Amino acid sequence: MPRKYGLVRAIAFILKLLGWVILIACIVAGIFGGVTLFSAPSLGLPAWLGTGTIMVAVLTGLFWFVPFYGFGSILSLLLDIEENTRALSEYSSPEVANRTGA
Repeated sequence: MPRKYGLVRAIAFILKLLGWVILIACIVAGIFGGVTLFSAPSLGLPAWLGTGTIMVAVLTGLFWFVPFYGFGSILSLLLDIEENTRALSEYSSPEVANRTGA
C-alpha cells in the first residue's frame, strides 16, 4: 500500500528533530553559562547566579521541547490512524468480499 501525505510526515519529523535540537542546545548553553559564571568570581557576581543560569536554561529547553515533540508525535499518530483506517477500508470493501466468495 503506498504511503500518503509525505509532506506531513516530513513536518512531523522536523518538529520532533527541532524539539531535540532545542533541548540539547538549551542544556549546553545552560552548562556553558553556569560554568562561565562559576569560574569568573572576579566579576563580583553571586555564586547562585551560575546555578540559576543552568536551571533556567534547562527549564526553558524543556518548556520548548514538549510542544515541538508533542505536536510532531500527534501528527505521526494521525498519519498512522489514517493509514490503518485506509487499510481496513480496502480490506473490508465489497469488491474484496466478492472476490473471496463471502
